[in-house]
Amino acid sequence: MKVYRNLPAIKSREQRGRRIALGGLAILFVGLLASFTPNWFPPDEPTSNALTGFIQRYWTVVSFGALAVGFIASNVGSYYINRFAPRRWPGSKRVARPDELVENGLKGFDDKYSLFLWGLDEVPYILVGPSGVRVFLVRSDKGTVRVYGDRWRERFSLGRLLTFLNREGLGNPVREIEETERKVRELLQEGESSGELAVNAADIPIESAAVFINPAMQLEIENPSMPVLRVDQLKKYVRTKSDHQLNAGDVRAVTDYLLSVSALA
Repeated sequence: MKVYRNLPAIKSREQRGRRIALGGLAILFVGLLASFTPNWFPPDEPTSNALTGFIQRYWTVVSFGALAVGFIASNVGSYYINRFAPRRWPGSKRVARPDELVENGLKGFDDKYSLFLWGLDEVPYILVGPSGVRVFLVRSDKGTVRVYGDRWRERFSLGRLLTFLNREGLGNPVREIEETERKVRELLQEGESSGELAVNAADIPIESAAVFINPAMQLEIENPSMPVLRVDQLKKYVRTKSDHQLNAGDVRAVTDYLLSVSALA
């Protein structure tokens, strides 16, 4: 399997997350220092400069404001880190990024298949092969998700409440998948119209699946309207044939076109 990974974008977002998280911790520290103002600068004593006077007068605003901003910033940073940084996964000694787990789940396919990782705008995980285009909606959170038809629910927990800002969140997978498939279809149609894609876009199957990569995620599934998989089920899913198969030439044409419009071009 050929892997086209936009590593600069992944690393950039990882570093962005680390910087935001570090900045958040620094702001939290400022809030902590401000809370000691009454001890360092008693309100009934004169101050030596305007800055000290401002802190002496508004230390509660500075303290609580810094705590709120620092908390939000550190959680936003953690959100990026969770999506783009290597980490140790429950029940495994391996340290890996989410994209590496998806790649590992598909390991073993030959060069008829091409996996694009964060190379296409708004379509982070896409696989091209003889069965057409497979789009993966990847989630890395832990917890419990219930799927009944097209209804998705994530069970409430205290941990979920405390980490709501740094989690990917379940969102609305059905709507997200529909929107992503529409964007992929439009992208292929644009290629056909411009002559860059020498394949009838309408003949290219597009299928999607939700993929949960965290072993600590518990899934309760009943008659789902779309495939809901663990990462170790990816290979079996991809091996299922679509109604319309692409020949080798069409697979190469689709792969070359997506590569030409990706960030890796």
